Amino acid sequence: MNKITSKLNKNNFSTLRFRRRLLFVLLLTLTVSALTTNLTHNLFENGLSLLEAIYIFLSTIAFLWISQSFWTSVIGFLFRLFYSNKAAAIVSPLTQDLDPTSSPKGKTAIVMPAYNEDPELVFLGMEQTLRSVLATGHGSSFDFFILSDTTDTNITEKEETLAQELNHRYGLHGKFHYRRREINTGRKVGNIKDFCNRWGSDYDYMVVLDADSIMSGTTILNMTRMMDNNTGTGLIQVLPRAMGQKTLFGRLTQFNIRLTGELFATGLSYWTMNDGNYWGHNAILRLASFIEHCDLPTLSGKGPLAGEILSHDFVEAALLRRADLNVWIYPEGKGSYEQVPTNILDHIVRDQRWCQGNFQHMRLLGTKGLKTVSRIHMLMGAMSYASSYLWMMLLLMSAFLVTERTMPISPVFPLLYDWSIFTSYTASPLSLFIIVMSMLFAPKIFALLLAYREASSYGGSVKLTISCLIEIIFSAITAPVLMIFHVKIISALLLGKTVKWDTQIRNGRAIPWGEAFRQHQAHLIAALVLGVVYFNQAPELLLWLAPILTGLILGAPLAIAFGQENIGLFLQRHGLLLIPEETRPPEELPLIFTKFIQQSTGFDDTNLTQKAAE
Repeated sequence: MNKITSKLNKNNFSTLRFRRRLLFVLLLTLTVSALTTNLTHNLFENGLSLLEAIYIFLSTIAFLWISQSFWTSVIGFLFRLFYSNKAAAIVSPLTQDLDPTSSPKGKTAIVMPAYNEDPELVFLGMEQTLRSVLATGHGSSFDFFILSDTTDTNITEKEETLAQELNHRYGLHGKFHYRRREINTGRKVGNIKDFCNRWGSDYDYMVVLDADSIMSGTTILNMTRMMDNNTGTGLIQVLPRAMGQKTLFGRLTQFNIRLTGELFATGLSYWTMNDGNYWGHNAILRLASFIEHCDLPTLSGKGPLAGEILSHDFVEAALLRRADLNVWIYPEGKGSYEQVPTNILDHIVRDQRWCQGNFQHMRLLGTKGLKTVSRIHMLMGAMSYASSYLWMMLLLMSAFLVTERTMPISPVFPLLYDWSIFTSYTASPLSLFIIVMSMLFAPKIFALLLAYREASSYGGSVKLTISCLIEIIFSAITAPVLMIFHVKIISALLLGKTVKWDTQIRNGRAIPWGEAFRQHQAHLIAALVLGVVYFNQAPELLLWLAPILTGLILGAPLAIAFGQENIGLFLQRHGLLLIPEETRPPEELPLIFTKFIQQSTGFDDTNLTQKAAE
């Protein structure tokens, strides 16, 4: 029997998992049924038209998507509310036998793949992680690797220089390795595979970092202890927190992730349990199991959904679960960090890559032996983009449904029985709209309520509230902008256009006006089409459509504003969109903040440097 924990035997674990998932499915079923019944009753008059039936079907899918996010957040909120800092350990049994003073039993490689990245950012992040690990006093159990796939010779020269300096500065004597591949076959997957072929047999575990990741020594040490104590576990994914942002868009994204990330991850960990997922970095893997089971297939055929699997992480998690190895999401972000795109256009470039990779996963749904929840993870990944098509179709159809009341445009099917008995149990269309909107915004409200417990680290209760309102407003305005971008991305994939996977831009970048208007042409066209359709067919709905049209019309100016560092730093100086890592910086982050935020944190890391040297 795979060891889960010493206190939770296999039968009890299976029962607990079944109960959690049964509760979650019941909540989803009841919510979707109530919302769909409400909508169906409001559409019924003298029968159900074909257009109405399609609208109800698409709305039911949307209700399911909204409900899973809502209830995942509710569960996370309740655990975080009643158990506070113990919530992660309660929803996931990984830490039940954790001894915070024990030495690691296995040998761990900490690897950071890099491809034409800013070398200073890469090596600074690795140095911060390395110093923090050495400062724990258990540095002998860890080795560090920067796995370069860089093709730019100028960057390569800088990488080599920084590698020599890092080795010399800390006297690492073979504990730090810099390796560069001349030919980067297989992209990141090939990079990791090359490491496994060359060094895999030397290590028990592998901690995978991204090129912009930083992790604390304490967090990494606890991850190895969890792997030591849970021999049936193949992967533990910890939650990354965003940090190091200066632009308005970056700081909005950073604030939102910091506010809501652990709330949602706690709920997700609750019902996925040992059928968790992998997000490609800030995770620890059992290396022998990873090598044995995670050799990815090549998808047959031609086009964007064929060839090498681009988004490898979901698939690798599914393959580990197929081999009956546990995969856990540990919903704690302390000591785990990453950076995010600094403007909306670079965010979309990243989404293009992720969208193509997630749609490839649809070809793997029928793979023999995959667990049901692994398939659900893949469906959810694709749905995060496909939902944009869904919302666009519902927007257009709602206007035609109003027209159909006076001018039928599709055949009407008579009702088989009288639905009037449901009248007292259904609300008006306005009530349904309010309920759905409340479900969409509830996770942010839940997260805000929890954040009040540490409001001083967000700049105080008043500024925390204002920051949350700013983020909600910008999220509402940019939602239709992202919707159109995703529709364009999916349309390109359907037409056979393959996305080019270039280096991700991680540093701040101001968007030129020309690029902004060029990239937002489709948004202006969509605003015009939606405005004309609703004006002609349903003018009474234009007021409700105003936020969407506003976001689409202002897409280009917003893109300019989002990329401005001066706006983001202005808000920071006035205590808005602050995160705790800025007001109370942890010991593993001082250099990254003083260098990339351009403002001193006031944190003196002399003690950490001395501990690392010792």
